[in-house]
Amino acid sequence: MKYNGYSYWDPTWLKIFLSWLAVAFFINEYLVYYIQSYRWPTFPNIPRNSERYQVLLLVGDPQIQGYQDERIFPAGTIARWDIDRYLRKTFSYAYEYSQPDVIVFLGDLFDEGSKASKFEYSETLDRFTHIYHETKHTKTIYIPGDNDIGGEGRDFMTTRKVERFERNFGNMSEIIKFGFIDYVKLHILTHALTEEKVAAAERLRHKQTSKYTLLLNHQTFMMGPKHFVYPIIKRLQPKLILSAHWHKVYRQITTKSNSELFTCDDCLRDDEYSWTVSRQDMSFIKTFLNIDMSGEHSMFELAVPTCSYRMGMVNIGFTVAILGEDGSLQFAVLWLPRRYTMLLGYLVALIVYIIAYCMNRCGSRRR
Repeated sequence: MKYNGYSYWDPTWLKIFLSWLAVAFFINEYLVYYIQSYRWPTFPNIPRNSERYQVLLLVGDPQIQGYQDERIFPAGTIARWDIDRYLRKTFSYAYEYSQPDVIVFLGDLFDEGSKASKFEYSETLDRFTHIYHETKHTKTIYIPGDNDIGGEGRDFMTTRKVERFERNFGNMSEIIKFGFIDYVKLHILTHALTEEKVAAAERLRHKQTSKYTLLLNHQTFMMGPKHFVYPIIKRLQPKLILSAHWHKVYRQITTKSNSELFTCDDCLRDDEYSWTVSRQDMSFIKTFLNIDMSGEHSMFELAVPTCSYRMGMVNIGFTVAILGEDGSLQFAVLWLPRRYTMLLGYLVALIVYIIAYCMNRCGSRRR
């Protein structure tokens, strides 16, 4: 098609467009990830011996996108493809960086896990396995979130949901022993502690044999009233709690990031009412922090950020924690590139091309 002898599909401009698109693609799909990984802090110089130090790669709220809440074809398909690819690429960089002894998924593995049909669940599980294929070669612990088995709002937790999760990801309540650490899975809704959970904690207490106990829970523990969770704390005596969940607007914490460190010097004392907790926002921390967990009554909780850009958070990332047999804890958040900004880059590249194209056409007409 021509206008005044000027082709809209001029070969020269088509080559320019394809070259410009290739440059934008290379920057957004490769270079950005590479540069961001080099901005991560230098990994501590520790002996790679799981009997003395354990390196944990913590994955918070990956929420693999489902099929019911996404837009219809082809938008939904493209959106799922893009987030899967983003998670796959960023996790690969984080895994290579940390070479973890243990990978811990802190709940909300699937976005629609509690309501997906049998076929949808199977499809999402296949995608999850492909995204995180390194879990086949590394000890991995999975805990459920409300999006996996229900339990928040009107999305009720049911036996069917729990059984489906446990068939694919292991028991909800158990102790996993590895080296000098007991990893305790219990799935506690901190706003609704039940006698069954207290009884389960009592049973697990008799199975504790390791030097340190880590409690894994999707919901944050130390933000709530002490009397809700103290019966669990009293029995299990965890030195460290790992949690996630607050990936959206929770104004008592922050609307930009959900990476928080909670510290309590006397939480393990026999007092059901005293709960003096300090909180540190991790959004601006770019290095490894060092914590001494050897205090007799001290307890810490690390709330990790989501790793999915679809959760609407400004700051997202994976978390690396290094636990020493001497009670030391070192951890850092591996902040990830902002995908929405990267996608905006494609639009900017297109606009720049259109402006240059139009300016060239105007110049050709004048001549």
